Amino acid sequence: MKMSGSLGLCCTVLLLALISVSAIKKLNTIEDLKKIDFDRAVPKHSLLLLYWFANEIDIDNNNVMRLTFDPNVGQYGSHHYGNYERMLNPLPQGDIRYQYYTVGNLNNYEAQHQLPAYVLEPPREYRGRNRDRIIFLVHGTGWQPLQIIDEVYMTQHYENSNSGTRYDPAHTYQISTNLLRQLRAFSTEGDNNSLRELIGAIGSNINHSQLRSLIVTWGDIACIGLLLFIIIEEKFYPQNRNWAAKRMNRHFVINMPNSRQNHHGGQVPRHLSVEENVQLVVTTGTNGRARIIWQGVSENHLQKPVMVVLFKDNESQTEMCSKLINSSSGNLDTSVPLDAGLQARLHMTRRKFCFLTAPAEEICRGAEFRNPEKVTLQGYHASLQLFVKNGKACARLFVSKAFGNWRSEFNKSWVGFYTGANKATSEYEWWQWQWATKFQASTPLDPVHDVYEYHSGLTIAPGVQARFILNDDTVLAQTSWR
Repeated sequence: MKMSGSLGLCCTVLLLALISVSAIKKLNTIEDLKKIDFDRAVPKHSLLLLYWFANEIDIDNNNVMRLTFDPNVGQYGSHHYGNYERMLNPLPQGDIRYQYYTVGNLNNYEAQHQLPAYVLEPPREYRGRNRDRIIFLVHGTGWQPLQIIDEVYMTQHYENSNSGTRYDPAHTYQISTNLLRQLRAFSTEGDNNSLRELIGAIGSNINHSQLRSLIVTWGDIACIGLLLFIIIEEKFYPQNRNWAAKRMNRHFVINMPNSRQNHHGGQVPRHLSVEENVQLVVTTGTNGRARIIWQGVSENHLQKPVMVVLFKDNESQTEMCSKLINSSSGNLDTSVPLDAGLQARLHMTRRKFCFLTAPAEEICRGAEFRNPEKVTLQGYHASLQLFVKNGKACARLFVSKAFGNWRSEFNKSWVGFYTGANKATSEYEWWQWQWATKFQASTPLDPVHDVYEYHSGLTIAPGVQARFILNDDTVLAQTSWR
C-alpha cells in the first residue's frame, strides 16, 4: 500500500525525532566529560554553567533532584522550553505536571544580576559567545509545584545564525545525577578539607607550578579551576589516573587558599583579665587566623614557667593551641581560623613527657572575641552586622518582625564585601556579594528580629567592609572590621 505524501512526511519527521533523541549521549562521570572536545566543538563556558547548576539544585540521599529556584518567574534568566524541534523526548500529552525549562542566557536581566561572577565574568579563555545552555525537565506531584528534576541536559545553540535559536542535537548531552554529584565535590563552600587534600583524594596529577598558576587565576574559587584543569587539560597527560573511581561517593567540601595577602593593622583592643595588669587579647591575624596578644605578664610568672592557651569560648576546657612564653609581652599567630567566642588564657605548665609541656593550673583569662556591632539600615527597621566565621567575612541581616514586606522593599538590594573604605560601591571583591532576599535564615539572636546570614569566601582582615546597597548605588549601611 502506497503512503500519501503528508503521511510519509509525518513518518519521516517522527523517525528523525526518534533518531535525534536516541542519539543524545548520556554522561555519567567526569571521565565522560573529558571525552568531549571542549573549545573547538563545545564552549568551555558550558562547564561553568553546568557546575553552577549542579551546585544550585538540591540532591538528597535517594538521588532525588529538586529545584531551588522558580523558572516560571524567570529566576537566573530561566524560562520555558517548548521542545518544538523534538530534540528531546515528548512530554505526556495534556499533562501539565511535566515541563522543560532552559537557563544560561547571559544577556537576560535576571541572569546578569543573579548568576555568580564566575559564570558571568570568568577568566578570558572560558568566556563563550552565549550559546551554551542547560535544559532541565521537572515535574510536580499532586498539589506540589513543579520542583522535582527528572532530566538535565547540557546543550548549545547552533553556531550558524541562519539556524535561529534552535539547539544542536549533535552537541547535546544528558547529564546523570552521579555526574552532578561529582561536580558538587568541588564545592566552594565550607572549610573541612584543604585544596591539596582534595587533589590527593581525587588523584589529580597537577604539579606545583600548575597549581600555583591556577590559584593566581581563580583565587578563592580555585576549586573550579582545578575542575576545569582535570576535564580540559589533564586528559592530555599520559600519567593521568582514573580518579572517578576514587571515593567519589563522598561529598568533599574544600577551603581554598586566598590569593590576596592580608595584613594586620589598626589599634589592638585592650581587655583587662582577671589577673591585675595582665592583658590577653584575641584579634585578627594573617590569612583569617586568630592572633593572641599578651602584655603585663610578671617576671614571677615567667620563672615558673607559663604559657598562653587558646580556647573555643569561655566555657571550653579543651585547648586549641598553646605556646610557652618567656617575655612579658608578645604575640602568637595561631593556625586556628578566627571565630567569635575565642578566648586566650594564661596557664602554668606541667611536664608531659620528655621535654614536652602541657597547660596546668589557669592563672587568668581574657575576654571572648566579639564581632562588630550591627549598624541600622537608614530609614528601615533592619540592621546589618559584619561577622567572622571560620576566618571568612560574613554578613548578618536583622529584620524587625514588624517589617513584613521587607522582601519586596529589598527586592533589588544586595550586600557587597570590600577590602577597604576607599573602595567605590562598584569595587566590591569579585563574586563576594549576595542579594539581600537570598540570605539564609538563621537562629534568631533576639526575640524581635528575624535573622538572615550570608557567608562569603573573603578572608577577614582589618579594613574589610560589608555594605548594604539599596537598588543602584545607595548605601544604607556599612560596617567595618577592626
